Amino acid sequence: MQDTVDESATFSSFRQVPADLVVVGLVVALVIVTTFPVIEDSLFATAVRAVFVGFVPGYALIAALFPSADTDTDTAETAHTRRGGSDGRITRLERFALSIAASGGLLGAVAGGLVATSVTGGTTAAIRILALVTAALLIVAVIRRMALSPSERFGRPATVWVDLLNPFGSGRSGGDLLSTVAFGFVVLLVISSAAYAMVPVQEEGYTELYLLHEEDGDPVSEEYPTELTAGQQQPLIVGIGNQEGTATTYTVVVQLQEVETEGSQLTVQSATELDRFELSLEDGETVETEHVVSPDQSGQNLRLTYLLYVGDPPESPSEENAYRSTYVWVDVTESGG
Repeated sequence: MQDTVDESATFSSFRQVPADLVVVGLVVALVIVTTFPVIEDSLFATAVRAVFVGFVPGYALIAALFPSADTDTDTAETAHTRRGGSDGRITRLERFALSIAASGGLLGAVAGGLVATSVTGGTTAAIRILALVTAALLIVAVIRRMALSPSERFGRPATVWVDLLNPFGSGRSGGDLLSTVAFGFVVLLVISSAAYAMVPVQEEGYTELYLLHEEDGDPVSEEYPTELTAGQQQPLIVGIGNQEGTATTYTVVVQLQEVETEGSQLTVQSATELDRFELSLEDGETVETEHVVSPDQSGQNLRLTYLLYVGDPPESPSEENAYRSTYVWVDVTESGG
């Protein structure tokens, strides 16, 4: 008999969960689904994320902070209770506005945390973490609302909408079963989605290639030396950052290119190889090494180009077949000219 009473109370509790929080749970699960590789770049995923980021996290936070019914939906009973003083309740308009503002604040906090901790993963990682934060706030909101009496808590129970669609009527045989199954589905979906969200994001590997030069003893990335002299040495600094996920050996090919310009189209007319060298980097390692350029030909508007390859370069290195490339424009004059 006691088991039957407990079971009935459990069903009743499920049926009383506010419908708006059930919807929030579904949106959280849906937005995590949009981080699956198969659909993460789709228009659907973009739309769902935009709605989620702009409103849902803040709504969950405000729901957790203000579980009571809005001031503009007071019943005679709750209005009488409020005469003794303010209980911190808000209007629906305030709830809406605060939700938008809080969503922006939570997004900023998550983004700042990712930057401060150097966590990689980009937008996908931020969405997953924000979804987990929202799920945690949702749990707090459910607990706080369910601790209030039905007349005091905000939101209509999910069972109201279930009963409208329930072919069995409002009796225990149909309404309880349908609402319980629906609520259980939401819970399982949120839990499974949260578990997926905690799986580390596997980012595609990449390599950085950049040029610096020394100015007053410090490496800088602007005002590169553009006036060179044939046969004379000009030091530059080549930077390579390995984020490939594994130790990698690179080959750098240095070319001085004659380029023809037709409108916005650039065509390499000739390329003279000045040097090539290898560097081996561990995963996550960045090396900035000095490289001395000594051009052996003169000309105007030449491109000093650095081509980066993983392993050995092909027979005819070019920007088209390089893994990474960078360059600076230079004018080279004859020695003594």
